[in-house]
Amino acid sequence: MKKIVQFIMVASTGLLFTSCYYDELPQEPVPATVTMHTDVQKIFDRNCVGCHKGAANTAPNLTSANAYTSLTTELNGETFVTPGDASGSILYQAMTGNGAPQMPPNGALSSTKLKIVEKWINDGALNN
Repeated sequence: MKKIVQFIMVASTGLLFTSCYYDELPQEPVPATVTMHTDVQKIFDRNCVGCHKGAANTAPNLTSANAYTSLTTELNGETFVTPGDASGSILYQAMTGNGAPQMPPNGALSSTKLKIVEKWINDGALNN
């Protein structure tokens, strides 16, 4: 009887530890066509506009009325987005924390959100 109880305890412990294991939740797929106004602006609205809403020291202005112009117009000799080149774009570098300060500063965006912005830039950063 004692051996059965010990066996059940060991088996239960093993099940307990393996049942607590979980993989990362599956990411949403990146749309085949990424648009500025539907896909990218939604990311800005939820994660960026709280700070990037037009104040003088928080360029670029990522509000829906100004985001595209603010990202693609030269400011102090630089543009935030280089169409066709996500890795060379200041916006993408900041969002990945690679070559620029991490944005948003309170934590990186999900890999799906980063892939959406990357695809939009690499596909030409169209105002669509």
